Formats: sequence, structure tokens, C-alpha cells
Amino acid sequence: MKKIYISIFALSITISAFSQIDSHALTIEDGEKAKKNLALNSNKFTVPSSIPIWSEDFANGLPTTWENSIVPWVYRGTSTSPSNQVGGQGAYSGINNNPSTNNPISSPTANNGFLIFDSDYYDNNGVAGAFGTGNYPTPHNGELLTEMIDLSSYSDVTLKMNSYFRTYAGQAFIDFYVSGVFQERVQVHTNLAVNESSFVDEVILSRIPFSVVGNADVQMSFVFEGSTNSNNNFSGYYFWQMDDLELIETPLNMIEIEDVVVGGFWIDYANYTGTGLNTIIGLDYTVTPLSQLANHPYVIEGVLRNSGANDQVSTLKYEVYGAAGSYSGTSNPTNVAANSAINNIDSMVVAANPSLSPVVGNYGVSIWAESDSSGVIIATSDTVIKGIEISDYIYAKDNGTDINGDPDGNWIVGGPDDQWHFTTRFEMYADEQLTSLRTYISDESVAGAEIKAVVYELDTTISNADGGVILLNESDNYTITTQDLGAWVDIVFADPVDLYNGYAYEVGIAGFVHPTDSAFIGTSGQSMYNGEHSLFDEFGLNPNDVVNQGIPTWYYLTRTPMVRMNFDPSSVSSVSDLKQSIFTTYPNPTNGLFIIELGEIAKYDVTVNNALGQIVFSTTINGMNTNIDLLSFDKGIYTIELKNEKEVYTEKVIVE
Repeated sequence: MKKIYISIFALSITISAFSQIDSHALTIEDGEKAKKNLALNSNKFTVPSSIPIWSEDFANGLPTTWENSIVPWVYRGTSTSPSNQVGGQGAYSGINNNPSTNNPISSPTANNGFLIFDSDYYDNNGVAGAFGTGNYPTPHNGELLTEMIDLSSYSDVTLKMNSYFRTYAGQAFIDFYVSGVFQERVQVHTNLAVNESSFVDEVILSRIPFSVVGNADVQMSFVFEGSTNSNNNFSGYYFWQMDDLELIETPLNMIEIEDVVVGGFWIDYANYTGTGLNTIIGLDYTVTPLSQLANHPYVIEGVLRNSGANDQVSTLKYEVYGAAGSYSGTSNPTNVAANSAINNIDSMVVAANPSLSPVVGNYGVSIWAESDSSGVIIATSDTVIKGIEISDYIYAKDNGTDINGDPDGNWIVGGPDDQWHFTTRFEMYADEQLTSLRTYISDESVAGAEIKAVVYELDTTISNADGGVILLNESDNYTITTQDLGAWVDIVFADPVDLYNGYAYEVGIAGFVHPTDSAFIGTSGQSMYNGEHSLFDEFGLNPNDVVNQGIPTWYYLTRTPMVRMNFDPSSVSSVSDLKQSIFTTYPNPTNGLFIIELGEIAKYDVTVNNALGQIVFSTTINGMNTNIDLLSFDKGIYTIELKNEKEVYTEKVIVE
């Protein structure tokens, strides 16, 4: 159970739940922070050719010798496919029953059909569907058992298959049986907890357990587990598609590369110790300022996985090209052992320190793995491409917008039923002064909606498993304009926020409940571990979390917020000068009586909001000096907002 202690406006709130949520639903997770598979690389490398021992491409539909033991897997085909079963299949039903139009599995024979288990479809809100009554409980499991396969003549076998997997807390396994008796379970996909725009579409190579090969009566059972999560005991759903299954003799030499980073997530993080009340985890950044790189240079790391039958001496290779020229290099050779089914050491994490001159600009990095024997390259992995940027002042983890200028998605932070703080973790390798947060305002936002920038300091000395966060600073309210929609904006702090080397911070954007206005922040990329990106439900408004209704609650979110640190000193001074020329309030702090002094005679609508964002006082002013009386109100921090047809200005007033 993750407990976090939040200090907001001198109000201490204890939160007793830290959950994980996705865009479909908000689901409680009591889980430990753990590094997860990044799934950054689809690994569509070339597998050495081999005549299949056994294969199935579903050209003739679902084999009649296969058995659906729990909630059926189904065949998705075209109207011309043999044994076709037509009809919709969850969110990926296809157009005119043609899977290639809307079912995105990239298998070579997808046009002949494939198999799919879709836990969303089978619930269907109780409405009958093409393949069932629609009354199956969601989430739920699905199992599919093959016919008997003769592997008596083979000592080392690998399953090769195309797989398209998307899940929220579900998992994918293959169970192996000999003569009807269960032998071993192999996990194919973890609970990725991805959103609707993310997925894993890849060629899977799975070593058959050595307890299974060499037997004549072998069966494989494909299992989508959505009812429970083995790590966290909570529900999961979405789907698994598969096609072009082959059992092949395991190639002698084959190497894969996975989970590539340039920020030292796997090894290099151990070289840095937190000097604040936190630990250093090590994170991957897409944009890094020169000041941070001076103390924490780039480190390229990846997981090299031996998919062959022989031990392999492997290296991680890279090429860097961009503003400072081109560079190439390699890691030290590393022996990556085979026989993973016996000793589970088929993968090794390797690292390389690139020779990259610290010159501001954009760079592309190609990363791959090679294995050799006596200096002759015998296996090469797929190549992973990473884009990075060296900046003067910007510090970022998101992937930015795509080629069309669009983000991956967005998240609502404020609206009729929402008031979220949407944050992400940054680790500091040099002292900085944070002048603003740069964020992407989704075009789904409503002009006139208000947001603010927030900064939390992370504190792992709090007596619980994962530590906590303490509100450090926040900006004045920012009103979204029409020009902000679908664009980056800087939300400036009234005074620079001091950040320190060795400390970790959560920074993000907060919204407000409003009957008509909504604010959405763009998202781009996925988290590296559960807890890297977070949501704070400030008033416990989440309708899907019945247990915590009315209780301030933190959740995990796997999407990366498009929120960036900006250390540019010029931004805060220009905004401060502008605000001072418009109005000031004094005395501040006050006993409740204070004066709003305008820089020039003008007419403004004035509202005063309490710490909960509620309007407690409103008036209209048009003189140089206006007296405001809050003597009857509680002590605390109040936000003063001046607004006309063109502009909105805010200031904080402390009532003591």
C-alpha cells in the first residue's frame, strides 16, 4: 500500500492509496514500484530460416482439433476464407469483415485470418454479439489448447509466432502439457497497462521448456489471463491476437535487443546517490540541458537476449548522428549464455558511453546488437532508433508530437467532474532554477479553462514502501486561450523554484472543477516503471474508485505527460514585469483587509477563490485603488483574479 503525505496550503492530507489507472477505467493497484519492460523495440528481426516442425496459419479457420476450455478464442477471417466466422470482434471488428482493414496484426498471412481473444468484446454491456451471448463476465480469462504435437525427435525447439497484444493488467502465457499432464508455464506478454494508442505487435520467439521437448504427445495452451493479476491481484482486460505459429529447431546463433535507453536506467543509475530525501532511479530523457549533461553524460543501455542454442559473445553497437557530427562505438563484449529454460540467464544488460560532444541540437541514435565467433559476425539484432535533443534550458521525457503535429493522446485535468494533478518524475544532476513548466494544451480543451503548474518534492524517508511527495510550489492560475489549443505554452512561476542536485521532483499541471470549461494535457510516450507518471485526484472525484470516494488519492498512469521543465531565466522576469505593471495587492499577508492597486485606470471583473478553487467573493473594479474585505473568511491562501475581455491576471493573497 503506497501512502503519500501531501502538504497543500498548510493543510496536511494523508492519502492511503496509490493506484494505477488507464483511459478506460480507474482501477486500484496496491503494488510496489518496479521497473517494467519498456517494449521500446518490436524486435522484427530476421529469424534464421528453418523448416518448421509444426505450423498453423489458420488458413482453414480454427482447427477442429483445438479445444476452447474457457471462454472461446475465435477465428477472424474474410468472407472468402474457409470456415469463416464473420461478425464484429470488440473494438477491432474490421470493415466488411476484412481483418486487414481494422485488425492491425502484421502477420504475413493476416489476410487469411487469425485468432483473437478479446475480453472487451465478450462483455459487450450484456448485448448479444456475433460469437456469443455477450454475457461473459469482464474481465475474464481465455484458454485455447492445441492438438497433440510430436516432438520426440528434437532436443531444442522454439515457438515462433506473430502476436498483437494490448492489455490493461492482463497477461499472456503458454502452458505446456505432455500426455495431458501440465509441465510448465511460459509468460509471453506482461501486464503492459498500455493505453488505446499503444500495443505490442511483434514476432515472438519462445523457447520450449526442456521438460517438454523430446516427447511425442505435446500440447500448447494459449492463455489470456484477465481475471486476476499475479503480482497485484486486480482485474485486467483487452485482447490478444496471434497468427503464423511455427515450431522450429532453435537456431544455434541468434541475438535480440530489448528495452533500449540512453539515460542509464538499467546500470548507470547506481552511480548516482540521492542527496535529498529520495533515491535516484535513473530515467530516460528526450531533451536534456547542457547543465544536466555536465554531471550525467549519456549512457546507452540495452538488454541483449540470446535466442539461440549456443552461448554468444555479444556487444551493443551504436551510431550517433546530428548537430555535433557522427560518432560510433560499442560496449565491451559480454557472454550471453544460452539454455534459458534451464538456468534463466539468457539475457544480459550491457552499456556503452557514447563519445558525444555537448553541442545544442538534435541527434539520432541507432542501436543494435551483434554476436560473433572468432571475430566473424554470426548474428545481428534489429536496430532501435532513438531521437534525443541537447538544449540550453529544456528538460523533457515526452516524445513530442508526431509527424502530423499530433500527440499520442491526452488526459483531462479539469472539467465538470474532474480536478486532477497530472505529474511526472524528474531527477536532478545539477542545481537549477525552474522558471516555468512548458506543456502541450490539447485542442480538446475549452478556451477560458484554468490550469496551474505544480512542483512536488519526493520524500522516501516517509515510513512506507514507496515514499511520498510534498507540495513545493505552484504557479498562478493560467487561463487557456484559443491560440493555446494544440500548442505548447509556458506556465510561469511568480518566482523561480530552486531545484537541487541529487533530488527528485514531481512536476505537472493541475486543473479545476468547472461546470462548462475543460482542460486537457497532451500525452506522448509510455512510463518506464509504475509510478513514473502520476495523477492526484484532489477531492476523490473518481467515480470508478468507490472505495476512495471523497478521499484525495494518487494513481499511477502509464502515459507520459507532455510537461517539460524550463530553466530559461528570461521567462520569469518578463512575466513578473508585466504583472507588476497591471496590478498589485497590499498588505500581503493580510488580516483580511487589503487593496488592489492598478497600474492604470481600467475595468476588471474580480473574483476571489479559496484553496479548493471555489469562488468566495466577486466584484467589478474600475479605479486605481479598490478595498477588498475578507475579514469574515477563514485563514488561508486565496487567489485574486482580474479578468477583462482580453486578459486574465492572478495573484495569491495570504489571510492570517
